[in-house]
Order: sequence, then structure tokens, then C-alpha cells
Amino acid sequence: MRMGDRRIMPGNLRRWACGPLGGLALVVLCLAVYVPGLFTIAPIDRDEARFAQASRQMFEAATFPKDRLDPVFHDGGWAIPKVQDRPRLNKPPLIYWLQVASAWVFTGGDPLRDAIWMYRVPSVLSAIFAVLLTWRLGCSMMDPRAGWLGAALLAICPVVVFDAHQARADQLLLAMVVGMQWGLWEVWKRRRERETKRRSGGTLKWSVVFWIGIGLSVLAKGPIGPMIALLTVLGICLATRRWRWVWSLRPLIGVVVLLACVGPWVWMVGQHIGWSRYLDIVYDETIGRSIVAKEGHWGPPGYHTLLLAVLFWPGSVMAMQGVVRAWRRVFKPRDVQRAEEARRGVFATITGVGRSLRGAAVGRAGELFCLAWILPAWIVFEIVGTKLPHYTVPMYPGIAILSARALLQLSPQRAKATLSKLDGFGLNAWGVIGTCFWLAILAAVCIRFATTGGGAVASIGTLLIAVGTTCLLAVLMRAWRHLRALELWQATFAMGALAIALWVAFLTSFAPLVLPGATTRRMLAALDTAGVQDRPLGSEYHEDSMIYGTRGRVTRLNRDQLVAWLDGSPDRIAIVRGGVTSSGGVLDDSGDLAKGYRLLGTVKGSFVVDWQIVERDRSAGDAHPQGGQP
Repeated sequence: MRMGDRRIMPGNLRRWACGPLGGLALVVLCLAVYVPGLFTIAPIDRDEARFAQASRQMFEAATFPKDRLDPVFHDGGWAIPKVQDRPRLNKPPLIYWLQVASAWVFTGGDPLRDAIWMYRVPSVLSAIFAVLLTWRLGCSMMDPRAGWLGAALLAICPVVVFDAHQARADQLLLAMVVGMQWGLWEVWKRRRERETKRRSGGTLKWSVVFWIGIGLSVLAKGPIGPMIALLTVLGICLATRRWRWVWSLRPLIGVVVLLACVGPWVWMVGQHIGWSRYLDIVYDETIGRSIVAKEGHWGPPGYHTLLLAVLFWPGSVMAMQGVVRAWRRVFKPRDVQRAEEARRGVFATITGVGRSLRGAAVGRAGELFCLAWILPAWIVFEIVGTKLPHYTVPMYPGIAILSARALLQLSPQRAKATLSKLDGFGLNAWGVIGTCFWLAILAAVCIRFATTGGGAVASIGTLLIAVGTTCLLAVLMRAWRHLRALELWQATFAMGALAIALWVAFLTSFAPLVLPGATTRRMLAALDTAGVQDRPLGSEYHEDSMIYGTRGRVTRLNRDQLVAWLDGSPDRIAIVRGGVTSSGGVLDDSGDLAKGYRLLGTVKGSFVVDWQIVERDRSAGDAHPQGGQP
């Protein structure tokens, strides 16, 4: 690789790629795509709102004076995350602790001054940490240029950028898994070098790093990290037919580290809610999710593989080819196995192939490690019942490293000789995905400025769109020219520049308006305009972002509960869905506000749904409206 790469990418970049300037460039790249929209986008989905609200209540429990503590909201302390009165134990506490620490720093210890972006900072830092760890791991495994390019592809891929803008645990898990795998790689590499007498390196430090990574990954998101580590170890052992190196991981030290990391929190939870209930939660989140699709999150086998082309774009240009090329380099070709089988018999062939795999692994250790990291865990995620797009992200660093290596090895001449028609179809599909991204973001930005009205803002926006569209179209066309010439790493760099610009445009101009939390933001603004933001609030709008936006004071109501809620106190208000027949007696059969209620405001929601803020009209007397109950 080292000699062949110089025809594709300048060889003098090797020193830059593994030095401080390479790391600084990666940090700048991460900030360029993670910071835009971080402060302006409302809570994106239900999970983010739940994480942020649970962290806020934990923050309040730690800082409020005793006379302000709510025995229902704040009795969990630091051990039991809660959303309103409901414990949230399906996710371990590490992300909540980090989010509390972030909010503590930025608010000076005052929970009433918090904002959603403060709870997102740990996700941003975790994503940057994961990118830097991928870079160093790739430099240790491969040529430094492959390590740097793989980290850059990971940094700008859609699933990582999108998750970095959310106050969730996924980027924290990614960082912990990459750290864990780096420790595992160093232990195995040093033990292998000791056996070949090339170098005798100590493994104690790296085994501790490995076990700390596992412990923190458990505190981040449960059993995902240990499962990936176990499958990686098994994959290496089966491929090399060597098992004794596993003792270099020092399992006894691992037990101590795991107990120190996880044991105290598990004990507190068991004492607080009871061991039976806690074990039921653990079972439901592990075995239950594997057998049955939870919350409607289902997908057929192949779900994650198909999504990889989009979620890892533009790095997906050589993702599958990178994995296949690594497999072919590590494992013996099938025609050789068949020849041996015909000559020596099946049993002798199996023994001989095992020896050849062991020898191949010594020469191509980095590729074998990435394959053992990616393939077994990927198969597990394709089989389990519950599927979400981000579940396979902990394997993306390994894919990024193999993709970058394949890009740097594949010159245009070699690509013409080795790529099949199916590979050509995949490359064209990759270019089409980039073009569709460009068209979608262009349309979104145009719509955004079209809704701002006339005047100077619209004129400036139109000018910026025209200039930006021209520049990005030029970049897109250049990427297509490189792709047609099979200059793949140049095409990837052009599409990468396009991806950065598109992310900035989308996250700053359009995402704050269309993502689910935008409806909640409009509702909160309407409450402020009506001057009723501090009154008791019931809502037929059940999104968790409303719980976060009202600091947990909203009460979720069904239609048949609305009248009783509003009759319970003259200060109460409710958010009801408009334009439907009979909202529990608050709306009449034509969808208009029933007699005895007063409209305080109307909010335009997603999918052309209107939401109305209403209260009882006490001036109408004590008569109850149609459908109401005393």
C-alpha cells in the first residue's frame, strides 16, 4: 500500500496525516458540521426530549433547596433518571451525568437558565472524541493517510452529524466503543508481535483501557459494547485459531474494573425500585428487543446494509468494496480451497485452510481486526427484531477505515481492471445519492427563504441561494467527472466538500422549521404571546418535547379527559386538536369551538394540523357545554 498510494495521493501527506495538524484539521471539520443548528434546533425527537428532561430533573434534584424539591419529580436523585413521575431506567446514567455536568457549567449551577443546546454538548464532544480515536486507531492499523481519511469520512456522514445534534447516548456509545476497540487492538497486536519476536511490548495499560471502555459503554447504553467486544474477540480467535492471547486481556482485572464502573449504580437502582423490577427492565431492553420489534421499530434482514449507502455517504463510495477487498486479502480464495479439497480431502483442507488463515492474519492484522469488528455484530443487528438506523453506528469506524484504505489503494488503472459492472452500478448510485441530497437541500433552502416574505431579507436570501447553488453545482459536476474517470478519492473529496456545505445550509436554515420539535416551539411561543405560560396546562398534543418545553408541568390528556380537566380549576388551559369533530366536548361537531370555551391562540402544526389553546369561559355561567361533564 505504501508505495502504491503515492500515485493516488501524495506520499508527503503521511507525516501530516498522523501529526498534530491532522488532528486539528479533524477537529475543525467536526465543528464545521456539528455546531450549525446546535443552538437553534428545537428538541428533534421524543428520545432527545426524554433525555434532556430526565437530566434537567436530576440537575434540579442536585441544586434546588429542599423546600423547592418535588417529592415526585426529584426523588430519584443522581441514581434514578425520571421524566416527570416516570423512572427512565431503560438507558443507563452516564449520559445523564454528563448532560447535568454540561448544564451545570454553562448555567453556573442554576437549572432555570438551561437550554437544550447545553444538553447536546456531550454528544458533540463524544462525536469529536470518536473521530479522533478512529484517526489514531486507523494510523496504528494502516497507513496514516487511511486513518485520517477514514476519520474524516466518519465525521461528516449523515448519521453521525444528525446524532451529534441530539442530546442522546448514541455518540457517547460510539466514542466508548472506539476507545474499547483501540485497547483490544493494541493488546492483540502487541501479543502477536511478541510471538513473532519482532517486539516485546507490555499489554497491561491497553488491557485496562479495554476494560474501562467496556465499563463506560455499559453505563452509556447497556450491553451493546460488551457484545461487540466479545464478537470481535471470537472472530479473531476463530480466524487465527489462536486463543491463548485472550489471557493478555487480563479477565480478572476486567471483572474488577466492570464492578467498579457499573456495580455502584446497579446496587442503588436495585435498592430503590426492587431487584425484580430492575431485572424485568434489563430483560425487556435486551432479550425483548431482540425477539420482538419495540415501539414499531421493525425492519427486514438487510435493513442496515441498504441504509449504509445513505447514512455513511459520502464514505459509502467504497464501503462494500473495502470490506470485500479486506476479506479477499485476509482469507484464502475459494478456488484454492476447492483445489486443496479435491487433492487432499475435506478434513485435511479444513486444517490447511485454518493454518493459511492464521498466516494471513499475521500479515494483514488491521484488516482482519476490522472484519471481526464489523461482520459478526452487523449480522446480529440484521437478525434482531428491533431496528433503528443508528443501531449499527458503533461499527462505522471500522467500515470507515477499510473504505479509506480501499480508496487509497485503487488507482484509476486498477479500478478499470478490477471493478465489475455491479461495482459500476454502485458507484453511479452513490453519485445519484449525492445529487439527490443537493436537490433536496436546494429545495428546502428555497422554501425557507420563500416563506420569509419580501423586502431586503428575501432579496439577500435569493442572491445567496443563486451564488451558493452555482458553486455547489460546480462542485457536484466536478465530482461526477472524477467519478467517470474512476478517480475515486478525488470524487470523494469533492462530494465531502458538497456534504459539508449542504449540512450547514440545512441545519441553519431549514431544520429549525421542519423537524418535529418546531411545532412545540410554536406552541410555547403562542403560550407566551397569550400570557398564560405559567398556568396549569393540559394537552392533547402528546410529544415529549412539550414536557421538556414546559419544564415538566404539562399533563397529557385524552379527548374524553379535556372537559373534566378544564372544569377542575378556573386557571387551567388546554391544547386541543382543531378541525376535528368533538374533542371531548371542547369542539362541536363541525370542529369549531363549543359554547362555553374561549380561544387563546392557534398553532399550525405538522401535516396541516391546527392546535388550539383554550380555556373555560367563566363569563358564560356555570352551564357545561355540549358533551361536558360537571
